Amino acid sequence: MTKDGGTAGTDWKLVVRGLKETGTAEARLLVEKTLLEAGGVPLRLREARGRLFILTTDACASRPAIVEAEGGLVFLIALDDLVEVVMGRGPTLEEVMRRARAAGRHDQ
Repeated sequence: MTKDGGTAGTDWKLVVRGLKETGTAEARLLVEKTLLEAGGVPLRLREARGRLFILTTDACASRPAIVEAEGGLVFLIALDDLVEVVMGRGPTLEEVMRRARAAGRHDQ
């Protein structure tokens, strides 16, 4: 749970799985952008320490968080989500479009 709550409506795992196999610089930037949007505003390390239980509970519910540490940004993610992203087959364009159409119908 970050300061702005992240972008819970974004299926960040689907996006990352779909882009990971392309290997292009553009895909890398899109993955980074997707992860930053999913994690929301980075928390300072001191703030994250005080909210560790909430952050880990949220990560287990597929709501990642970003913590700003001295050496850079740290992405807090559940192990199950990490395994799904790393091992899961990326969706085809047809699958992505079908899901986007279905999501658009539910938003109306």
